[in-house]
Amino acid sequence: MKFGHKLQVKIDGYDKKGRGLAKAEIAPGIERDIAVPHSAKGDELECVFIKRDHAVKICEIDKIQKAGADRVEPVCEHAGKCGGCIWQHLRYEAQTAEKMRGVRELFAKLDLEDKVLDAIPAVETLYYRNRMDYAVGWNGEIGLKETGSWNRYVDVKECHLLQPGAGEILQIVREWMLKHDLQPWDVKFHSGDVRYVVIRDGVATGERMVIIVVADASRLSNEAKQSLKNAVGTNPMWSSLLIGEQPKPADLSYAESFEVLGGKESITEIVNDVTYEIHPNSFFQTNTKMAARLQDVVLSAISDAKTKKLLDLYCGLGFFGIAAAKKIGEIEEVIGYELDEEAIKLASQNMNLNGVGERCRFFSGPAEALEWKDVEADTLILDPPRSGLHHKVIKTLLSEDSPIYPQTIIYVSCNYHRLEHELPSFMEHYEIESIQPLDLFPQTRHIETVTTLKRKADS
Repeated sequence: MKFGHKLQVKIDGYDKKGRGLAKAEIAPGIERDIAVPHSAKGDELECVFIKRDHAVKICEIDKIQKAGADRVEPVCEHAGKCGGCIWQHLRYEAQTAEKMRGVRELFAKLDLEDKVLDAIPAVETLYYRNRMDYAVGWNGEIGLKETGSWNRYVDVKECHLLQPGAGEILQIVREWMLKHDLQPWDVKFHSGDVRYVVIRDGVATGERMVIIVVADASRLSNEAKQSLKNAVGTNPMWSSLLIGEQPKPADLSYAESFEVLGGKESITEIVNDVTYEIHPNSFFQTNTKMAARLQDVVLSAISDAKTKKLLDLYCGLGFFGIAAAKKIGEIEEVIGYELDEEAIKLASQNMNLNGVGERCRFFSGPAEALEWKDVEADTLILDPPRSGLHHKVIKTLLSEDSPIYPQTIIYVSCNYHRLEHELPSFMEHYEIESIQPLDLFPQTRHIETVTTLKRKADS
C-alpha cells in the first residue's frame, strides 16, 4: 500500500491512543489493521493512507460516508486536526464507556475486574483545564501540535479546553511577535526566539497567569517587554505576566528562570476550601473541579484507614497531604517528598497558609533516593508521574525488612497501563480493595484511577 492510497473502511473500535481501528483490504485477499484518528466506532469512511506509526498504518479521513451512532458535531473549528482533543467528535457518554472498557479489560488480566468501580464522570466536559502549554511553530503558528505530529502545528484561534479567552491571548502574542520582529522557535534547527505561551488559571480565584517562554531573554528589548506590560494593563484577563527562559534545545515548555513583568510569580487556587499557591513550573491537577472529586476519594480512603501518620510520595506542592492534615483531625503527622525543590518551598508555604504547619513536613529529593524509607507511616499516598514508580521505590516499599511497610497504600495514577505492570508486585503483600476511575480528561483517551491497597494479614 502506497502513501495516498484510498480505502473504504468501517471503524470497529479504538486503540490505546484513542484512534479508530478498522480492517482494510490493502491488496486482493490481504487485510491489515489500520488506525484512523478522529474517527468514531460505526463510522463508514473513505480514508487515505498517510504514514506508518511503527507497525501501524495510519489513515486520515477523506469523507464520512455514514456516521457512527456516537458521532456528534464538535464545537471547535480545530477538531479533527488538533492533538488537544482527539474525541471531541464523540458523545461524552461514549467517551466514558470506552475509557471504562479499557480499564476493565486491562485489570481483568489481573483478575481485578470486580474491584473496578464505576467511573466518576467529569463535572464539565469543556473549558475544564486550568493550564495549557501552547507551542510556537516554526511557521509562526501558536497553538497545539497536530495529531500524531511533532513538528506540525494548529494555529489556534479558539480553545475549548482552557478557561475562555485563550484565543485572544494567543492573538495578542502573535501581534507582539510581529511588531518586535521576534522569531518563532524551530524545533528541528533549534533556532528562534519565542517557544511557548503557557496559560495557567486559578479557576476558583479568577487569577490568570501568562508565561512567554523564550530561548534567550536577553534578546528581548525593554521596548518589547513594555509592550507586553501594556497588554496586561489593558486586558483584564491577565493577572500575571512572566517572561520565562529555556535555553536548552529540547522541546520544553517549562522555563529555567523567570522575569515578572506584571502581577506576581505565582497564582492562587482553592480546592475544597484548601488554598494553594502555584508556581509557573509546579505540577497541579489540570482539572480543578474534578481535582476536588479526586481529593475527596483520596481523603475518604485516608479517613477509612484511621490514618495517624501519612507519608505522601511525589507530593508536589502538598495537594493531598495538606488537605488531609486540614480536614482529618485524627492525623498526627504528614510527611511529603517531591523532586521539584520549588514545589517543596510552596508546600511549606501552603501548609502554613492553611494553618497545618505544625503537623506537616516536606522534603525535596527524588523518590528513588529512598530518604523516606525510615519514615513511620500507617498510610502511604503514591502519585507518580505518567511514567510510574521507579523500581527502587517498589523494591524498598515491598522489602520484608522495610521499616515503613504501611497498612494502607493509596495509588493515584494518570496512566493505568503503567499501573497494570506494577500492581502484581504489590499484590504479593497487599489486597486490592478498590480501583476508582475518575474522568479528569474529557475529550481525550486518558482517565485517572485511585487504587486502594490493604496489607495482607500474613505479610
